[in-house]
Amino acid sequence: MKLSTTLLFLLPATLLLASDKDEPSLSYTLRVDKETVRLVPGKDVQIKGRFDNPTVTLVPDTERLFTYAQVTFKYPANFAFEADFDTEGLKMWTLDGNNCVIMVQQYESLAMTPKAFAEQLKKLYGAGTRTENKSYTFNGQKYSGIRVHLTLASQKMIQDVLALPTKTGSRLLILQDNPPEEKQSEESKTVLKLLNETLTP
Repeated sequence: MKLSTTLLFLLPATLLLASDKDEPSLSYTLRVDKETVRLVPGKDVQIKGRFDNPTVTLVPDTERLFTYAQVTFKYPANFAFEADFDTEGLKMWTLDGNNCVIMVQQYESLAMTPKAFAEQLKKLYGAGTRTENKSYTFNGQKYSGIRVHLTLASQKMIQDVLALPTKTGSRLLILQDNPPEEKQSEESKTVLKLLNETLTP
């Protein structure tokens, strides 16, 4: 079987993002013999050339690109996605893995700080909850915040609450880890590496 000199790939238009409540789309790499082509949902691609009985492989990306709340970063593609806009003036996105969870919170007008958020967690989870200052440097920029140590249903967890710069309201980036044997999980290491490479507030 021979393929024509030009191939057109158009993924279903229903995969296009309609709103910031939709899960970021997953891109693919198409391998046709020795040719490699990037495929993005909703965008057509042409492959020039002639192929005689080609071997074709479609490989999904291992990462997705988060682009909401005026912040962008890559995260593992297998993380479950949830958007919650039920509270007036607050938008929340949750990216949930097996051990690690990424949360982005956008407050329309409220000046929510990592310290104030951590105090809310202390009230919610009890006197055993403790906090300490924590900062990260991602993609060359320093982000300061609070680390919260808490116990939920006998499970020890860590939440790092970081402030993202914004001109109006406030934004928080929350990184939760439920590390086995109280060591940093491999998922958390992967997430921190991706944030360091790609986070743009």
